[in-house]
Amino acid sequence: MGATGILGGTFNPVHNGHVRHAIEVAEALGLERVLLMPCATPPHKESAGLLPFDIRVELLRAAVRDIPFLGVETLEGELEGPSYTWRTLREWARRHEGEELPYFMMGAESFAALDTWKHGLELPHFAHLVMVPRNGDDGSVFHESIRTFWPGSLPDDSDVPLGRETVPLTGGGCCTFLPVPRLDISSTFIRARWRAGRSLAGLLPEAELRALNARAAEVSACWATARVR
Repeated sequence: MGATGILGGTFNPVHNGHVRHAIEVAEALGLERVLLMPCATPPHKESAGLLPFDIRVELLRAAVRDIPFLGVETLEGELEGPSYTWRTLREWARRHEGEELPYFMMGAESFAALDTWKHGLELPHFAHLVMVPRNGDDGSVFHESIRTFWPGSLPDDSDVPLGRETVPLTGGGCCTFLPVPRLDISSTFIRARWRAGRSLAGLLPEAELRALNARAAEVSACWATARVR
């Protein structure tokens, strides 16, 4: 099997921004597949307004049903306790021993905060990290974070990346800076429009929207408790 990408998140709910993100990274890195991995029990987020895991999985499967190289990984639903990324990726590596390391996708904000994650600096032992920026300025975040977390991996005078760049890390593993097109959609925006009775056409895959409408009573009851931001 070829290389696998992993896109994690609460996916409350998944939307076209997530789907397009997965497609862009898959094509840019030549991945055989990308798995969207929903977080079962977020350790740092409030649970109010979070759809049950089984509903989020159902919506994810509907969202990627017609895209052959996208899939859904429910590993975190099998593990007890908070869904820490290091534990999930460690378990993934155990189950896929002998295979190429997966490519784990992150935003710039999360990448820069890896030292605050539980065993966050150990992630490159279990996966290649892919930082997908929101804007061109994130290249400096990429380099500064690598110099802070993995000293010696970059020369002090290396230029800030403007395009794709892969950095081998001291101690093993690598990190890739990968600018790709993004759709500016958020799950918070989706939930607000749902509560207001607004159309979600074009924001979610059609199959997912049908599945969401089929669960309308449960979804509305859950999202009614979500904090509006």
